[in-house]
Amino acid sequence: MPSTLFDLSGKVALVTGASSGMGRAIAGAMGAHGATVVVSSHDAEGCAATVREMQAEGSMALAVVCDMTQPEQIRALVETTLAQLGRVDVLVSCVGMAPTGSVLAVSAADFDAAMAVNVQSAVLLTKLIVPQMAERKDGILIYLASIAGVRGNRNIGLYGLSKASLIQLARNLAVEFGPDNIRANTISPGVIETAFARPMLDSPEVMTKRLALTPLRRVGQPNEVAGVAVMLASRAGAFITGQNLIIDGGTVISDGN
Repeated sequence: MPSTLFDLSGKVALVTGASSGMGRAIAGAMGAHGATVVVSSHDAEGCAATVREMQAEGSMALAVVCDMTQPEQIRALVETTLAQLGRVDVLVSCVGMAPTGSVLAVSAADFDAAMAVNVQSAVLLTKLIVPQMAERKDGILIYLASIAGVRGNRNIGLYGLSKASLIQLARNLAVEFGPDNIRANTISPGVIETAFARPMLDSPEVMTKRLALTPLRRVGQPNEVAGVAVMLASRAGAFITGQNLIIDGGTVISDGN
């Protein structure tokens, strides 16, 4: 198999939520495969640490701090990226918040906050980035969703609703912009060992039940999600679009045995 199949040399990748967890792993993996990476998050210190780590490993990276709840900051993020690097070849939207509780208890404020972070930020980024991709007839859109978006949820229903929206967003974009050689996909992780999943990971009762329902009998690692993102961004994934790739150790397909 040609070594260039996963090569991202010459590509510019913008990764949000890149100061920690899966976003940080994706940024690092794309840099390791040759991309110049814009590392973005609301956490300035975390972004700087990610960039330092990547540069120490020989990758090209720069930090642009952005609060994804603020449209003007999202616009500034894209403007800065285009001004400094000239284009965006790969967008990875990796942000999210997961309010808990019954759907019946969701307030209008809860709904708006979750949708603003989990969906609207991705939509605005897409609107700002896709035109220059369409002009060049080349682009990759990757959205981090969740297995909560493909099944029913008792306690994180709003989160699941928002992530299901991202899955449908990718399908819509794949159909609309496929003729412009723009591919759009989602990645839906199960439980991955990150700070975001810490409340679950720290509960023996929850984890015993979850691992019993997961054929691989373990949680995932951020680099296992990052590898799939690199594949989707590279020639290896050139004929994949409009798909939702589930990375969960088999949780969703398991019968519990």
